Amino acid sequence: MDINQIITANMLGEVNITLTSTLYSMIASFVSAFVMRKVYILYGRSMNNREYFGNIFILLALTTCAVIVIVKYSLALSLGLVGALSIVRFRAAIKEPEELVYLFLVIALGLCFGANQFAVGAILLLVTTLSIYVTSKFYTKTYGLENSSMLIVISGERKQVEQLKNEGLALLFQKSRTALLREVDFTQNNGRLVIKATSLENENFITSIENEVQNRGLNLNIINDISVAQ
Repeated sequence: MDINQIITANMLGEVNITLTSTLYSMIASFVSAFVMRKVYILYGRSMNNREYFGNIFILLALTTCAVIVIVKYSLALSLGLVGALSIVRFRAAIKEPEELVYLFLVIALGLCFGANQFAVGAILLLVTTLSIYVTSKFYTKTYGLENSSMLIVISGERKQVEQLKNEGLALLFQKSRTALLREVDFTQNNGRLVIKATSLENENFITSIENEVQNRGLNLNIINDISVAQ
Protein backbone atom coordinates (compact mmCIF):
# COMPACT_ATOMS: atom_id res chain seq x y z
CA MET A 1 0.00 0.00 0.00
CA ASP A 2 1.57 3.29 -1.09
CA ILE A 3 1.36 6.61 0.72
CA ASN A 4 -1.60 7.82 -1.34
CA GLN A 5 -3.66 4.79 -0.38
CA ILE A 6 -2.74 5.21 3.29
CA ILE A 7 -3.76 8.87 3.27
CA THR A 8 -6.99 8.12 1.40
CA ALA A 9 -7.91 5.30 3.76
CA ASN A 10 -7.23 7.48 6.77
CA MET A 11 -9.28 10.37 5.45
CA LEU A 12 -12.24 8.26 4.44
CA GLY A 13 -12.23 6.08 7.53
CA GLU A 14 -14.64 6.66 10.36
CA VAL A 15 -13.54 8.54 13.44
CA ASN A 16 -13.87 6.09 16.32
CA ILE A 17 -13.29 8.09 19.46
CA THR A 18 -13.36 6.02 22.63
CA LEU A 19 -15.67 7.78 25.07
CA THR A 20 -14.17 6.13 28.15
CA SER A 21 -10.65 7.16 27.22
CA THR A 22 -11.85 10.66 26.41
CA LEU A 23 -13.55 10.96 29.78
CA TYR A 24 -10.38 9.89 31.59
CA SER A 25 -8.36 12.41 29.61
CA MET A 26 -10.81 15.21 30.41
CA ILE A 27 -10.84 14.38 34.12
CA ALA A 28 -7.04 14.23 34.27
CA SER A 29 -6.79 17.57 32.43
CA PHE A 30 -9.31 19.17 34.78
CA VAL A 31 -7.53 17.94 37.91
CA SER A 32 -4.08 18.97 36.68
CA ALA A 33 -5.30 22.44 35.65
CA PHE A 34 -7.02 22.90 39.01
CA VAL A 35 -3.78 22.00 40.79
CA MET A 36 -1.82 24.46 38.64
CA ARG A 37 -4.41 27.14 39.39
CA LYS A 38 -3.87 26.63 43.11
CA VAL A 39 -0.10 26.65 42.70
CA TYR A 40 -0.22 29.84 40.65
CA ILE A 41 -2.43 31.64 43.15
CA LEU A 42 -0.28 30.61 46.12
CA TYR A 43 3.20 31.01 44.65
CA GLY A 44 2.82 33.26 41.62
CA ARG A 45 4.36 36.73 41.84
CA SER A 46 2.28 38.49 39.22
CA MET A 47 0.85 41.86 40.20
CA ASN A 48 -2.32 41.17 38.24
CA ASN A 49 -5.38 39.44 39.65
CA ARG A 50 -3.99 35.91 39.97
CA GLU A 51 -7.32 34.33 40.87
CA TYR A 52 -8.98 35.72 37.74
CA PHE A 53 -6.07 34.68 35.52
CA GLY A 54 -5.90 31.23 37.14
CA ASN A 55 -9.52 30.53 36.25
CA ILE A 56 -8.44 30.38 32.60
CA PHE A 57 -6.25 27.34 33.26
CA ILE A 58 -9.08 24.81 33.54
CA LEU A 59 -10.82 25.87 30.34
CA LEU A 60 -7.51 26.05 28.48
CA ALA A 61 -6.48 22.54 29.57
CA LEU A 62 -9.86 21.04 28.66
CA THR A 63 -9.88 22.75 25.25
CA THR A 64 -6.36 21.58 24.45
CA CYS A 65 -7.20 18.06 25.56
CA ALA A 66 -10.37 17.98 23.41
CA VAL A 67 -8.48 19.17 20.33
CA ILE A 68 -5.81 16.47 20.72
CA VAL A 69 -8.42 13.77 21.35
CA ILE A 70 -10.24 14.69 18.13
CA VAL A 71 -7.30 15.12 15.77
CA LYS A 72 -5.33 12.04 16.87
CA TYR A 73 -8.00 9.75 15.39
CA SER A 74 -8.17 11.33 11.94
CA LEU A 75 -5.70 12.86 9.52
CA ALA A 76 -8.56 14.69 7.79
CA LEU A 77 -9.64 16.35 11.04
CA SER A 78 -6.09 17.34 11.88
CA LEU A 79 -5.59 18.99 8.50
CA GLY A 80 -8.94 20.71 8.78
CA LEU A 81 -8.03 21.97 12.23
CA VAL A 82 -4.83 23.53 10.92
CA GLY A 83 -6.84 25.44 8.34
CA ALA A 84 -9.48 26.52 10.84
CA LEU A 85 -6.99 27.75 13.44
CA SER A 86 -4.96 29.63 10.86
CA ILE A 87 -7.66 32.33 10.77
CA VAL A 88 -7.56 32.83 14.55
CA ARG A 89 -5.53 35.76 15.81
CA PHE A 90 -4.77 36.18 19.49
CA ARG A 91 -4.15 39.78 20.53
CA ALA A 92 -4.08 39.41 24.32
CA ALA A 93 -1.02 41.16 25.75
CA ILE A 94 0.95 39.05 28.24
CA LYS A 95 2.83 41.61 30.30
CA GLU A 96 4.70 39.22 32.60
CA PRO A 97 6.77 36.20 31.46
CA GLU A 98 5.51 34.22 34.44
CA GLU A 99 1.96 34.24 33.06
CA LEU A 100 3.18 32.99 29.67
CA VAL A 101 5.10 30.14 31.30
CA TYR A 102 2.04 29.00 33.22
CA LEU A 103 -0.07 29.09 30.05
CA PHE A 104 2.46 26.91 28.22
CA LEU A 105 2.55 24.54 31.18
CA VAL A 106 -1.23 24.13 31.20
CA ILE A 107 -1.23 23.57 27.43
CA ALA A 108 1.47 20.92 27.85
CA LEU A 109 -0.64 19.12 30.46
CA GLY A 110 -3.64 19.18 28.14
CA LEU A 111 -1.49 17.74 25.34
CA CYS A 112 -0.20 14.94 27.55
CA PHE A 113 -3.58 13.80 28.80
CA GLY A 114 -5.27 14.32 25.44
CA ALA A 115 -2.72 11.96 23.90
CA ASN A 116 -3.36 9.43 26.72
CA GLN A 117 0.14 9.94 28.08
CA PHE A 118 -1.05 9.90 31.68
CA ALA A 119 2.31 8.93 33.17
CA VAL A 120 4.09 11.77 31.36
CA GLY A 121 1.41 14.26 32.41
CA ALA A 122 1.55 13.14 36.03
CA ILE A 123 5.35 13.41 36.10
CA LEU A 124 5.19 16.86 34.48
CA LEU A 125 2.66 18.05 37.04
CA LEU A 126 4.64 16.64 39.96
CA VAL A 127 8.02 17.97 38.86
CA THR A 128 6.79 21.46 38.00
CA THR A 129 4.76 21.80 41.18
CA LEU A 130 7.72 20.68 43.27
CA SER A 131 10.12 23.01 41.47
CA ILE A 132 7.77 25.99 41.90
CA TYR A 133 7.42 25.24 45.61
CA VAL A 134 11.17 24.87 46.16
CA THR A 135 11.93 28.01 44.16
CA SER A 136 9.39 30.09 46.05
CA LYS A 137 10.67 28.91 49.41
CA PHE A 138 14.43 29.00 48.94
CA TYR A 139 15.35 31.15 45.95
CA THR A 140 12.93 34.08 45.91
CA LYS A 141 12.04 36.73 48.44
CA THR A 142 8.35 36.06 48.72
CA TYR A 143 8.29 35.97 52.50
CA GLY A 144 5.47 38.04 53.87
CA LEU A 145 3.92 39.05 50.54
CA GLU A 146 0.52 37.90 51.65
CA ASN A 147 -2.90 39.51 51.86
CA SER A 148 -1.69 42.93 52.91
CA SER A 149 1.04 44.51 50.76
CA MET A 150 2.08 47.83 49.31
CA LEU A 151 3.57 49.33 46.19
CA ILE A 152 6.36 51.89 46.49
CA VAL A 153 6.49 53.98 43.32
CA ILE A 154 9.59 56.14 42.78
CA SER A 155 9.60 58.50 39.81
CA GLY A 156 11.51 61.51 38.56
CA GLU A 157 14.51 62.48 36.46
CA ARG A 158 15.85 59.51 34.54
CA LYS A 159 19.48 59.98 35.58
CA GLN A 160 18.63 60.06 39.27
CA VAL A 161 16.31 57.06 38.98
CA GLU A 162 19.02 55.07 37.18
CA GLN A 163 21.56 55.93 39.88
CA LEU A 164 19.14 54.85 42.58
CA LYS A 165 18.47 51.57 40.78
CA ASN A 166 22.15 50.80 40.18
CA GLU A 167 23.62 52.06 43.43
CA GLY A 168 21.02 52.52 46.15
CA LEU A 169 18.55 49.66 45.86
CA ALA A 170 21.00 46.93 46.86
CA LEU A 171 21.72 48.70 50.14
CA LEU A 172 18.03 49.39 50.72
CA PHE A 173 17.01 45.78 50.12
CA GLN A 174 19.51 44.62 52.74
CA LYS A 175 17.18 46.16 55.31
CA SER A 176 14.21 44.15 54.05
CA ARG A 177 13.36 40.48 53.50
CA THR A 178 10.20 41.06 51.50
CA ALA A 179 10.92 43.88 49.06
CA LEU A 180 10.93 43.02 45.35
CA LEU A 181 11.65 45.27 42.39
CA ARG A 182 8.61 44.63 40.21
CA GLU A 183 8.85 47.22 37.43
CA VAL A 184 11.48 49.44 35.82
CA ASP A 185 10.31 52.00 33.26
CA PHE A 186 12.46 54.60 31.50
CA THR A 187 11.42 57.18 28.95
CA GLN A 188 13.58 59.82 27.31
CA ASN A 189 13.79 62.10 30.35
CA ASN A 190 11.90 60.33 33.13
CA GLY A 191 12.14 57.06 34.99
CA ARG A 192 10.05 55.01 37.36
CA LEU A 193 10.72 52.17 39.79
CA VAL A 194 7.98 50.06 41.36
CA ILE A 195 8.87 48.13 44.52
CA LYS A 196 6.51 45.64 46.15
CA ALA A 197 6.73 44.83 49.85
CA THR A 198 4.56 43.80 52.76
CA SER A 199 2.58 46.52 54.50
CA LEU A 200 4.16 45.35 57.76
CA GLU A 201 7.64 46.27 56.50
CA ASN A 202 10.00 47.62 59.17
CA GLU A 203 10.18 51.38 59.60
CA ASN A 204 13.93 51.53 58.85
CA PHE A 205 13.33 50.32 55.31
CA ILE A 206 10.61 52.90 54.62
CA THR A 207 12.62 55.68 56.23
CA SER A 208 15.70 54.79 54.18
CA ILE A 209 13.69 54.94 50.96
CA GLU A 210 12.20 58.30 51.92
CA ASN A 211 15.69 59.68 52.63
CA GLU A 212 17.10 58.39 49.34
CA VAL A 213 14.19 59.81 47.36
CA GLN A 214 14.41 63.17 49.11
CA ASN A 215 18.18 63.46 48.62
CA ARG A 216 17.86 62.74 44.90
CA GLY A 217 14.88 65.04 44.35
CA LEU A 218 12.57 62.23 43.27
CA ASN A 219 8.86 61.64 43.81
CA LEU A 220 7.59 58.94 46.16
CA ASN A 221 4.13 57.38 46.20
CA ILE A 222 3.19 54.52 48.54
CA ILE A 223 -0.01 52.58 47.83
CA ASN A 224 -1.16 50.47 50.76
CA ASP A 225 -3.57 47.55 51.22
CA ILE A 226 -3.31 45.90 47.81
CA SER A 227 -5.54 42.85 47.84
CA VAL A 228 -3.81 39.65 46.72
CA ALA A 229 -6.18 36.75 45.99
CA GLN A 230 -5.73 33.55 47.95
